[in-house]
Amino acid sequence: MDRITLKAAMLSAPLLMSSAALAGTLEQNQQTLEQAHKQSAQVQRSIDQLDQQTRENYDLYSATLRQAELVEAYNRQLSRMIEDQSRELMDIEAQLVSLAQTEQATLPLLVRMQSMLEQFVARDLPFLPQERAQRVERLARLLDRADISLAEKYRQILEAYQIEAEYGRTLEAWSGSLEQGDQSREVTFLRLGRVALYYQTLDGEESGRWNRQKGGWERLDADFDWPIRKGISMARQQSVPELLELPVGLTAIEQNGGAS
Repeated sequence: MDRITLKAAMLSAPLLMSSAALAGTLEQNQQTLEQAHKQSAQVQRSIDQLDQQTRENYDLYSATLRQAELVEAYNRQLSRMIEDQSRELMDIEAQLVSLAQTEQATLPLLVRMQSMLEQFVARDLPFLPQERAQRVERLARLLDRADISLAEKYRQILEAYQIEAEYGRTLEAWSGSLEQGDQSREVTFLRLGRVALYYQTLDGEESGRWNRQKGGWERLDADFDWPIRKGISMARQQSVPELLELPVGLTAIEQNGGAS
């Protein structure tokens, strides 16, 4: 009887050991599966984040592309306007060459050119008002002088046209007084060619631009304080040129009597 019991115990021992080993293996497999699930969830989160970033980058790219298309279209329009003005100047030069060298034929043309320049300055952005007004007045007095040759009068008028044309291709910043009603403040002005004219207070806390339609200054949101400050720094050659996001008011330029 004792032998039978001993044999049964000896047979049951391997079975118990196999069950324990199997339980350990199952537990290890369970832990491996849980770890795999965690890693899979982490990978999925990374994929979702990359997908979100990709969509945001694509939206930003699309917006930038649309903005670039608008700027390109506006540049094309400006190019056509500049070409038209160049053709007009060439036409005036051709008329001067073909006209007889007499005051009776040429002086009225010079008077018309001076009048066109005066009208153009009056309708343009109000930058450097005293300097430009004095130049126009000086030309008017020059045409009335009998001791100045016709060629010199033409040369100085053409030089004034070239100075005005150069304003359209430059970025300039200067300090001056901003007159708004009875109030006068010292500000820094920023001129972007003939496209736009901005101002910013010396403390950098307020910025504005010249509104062509209203014919007056208007304050801009605080979001534009930094781009205008950056533009002033670029104009003064204190920083490298870069793309600026600034509000620009585009208006149709009508031609009147040949003057654009």
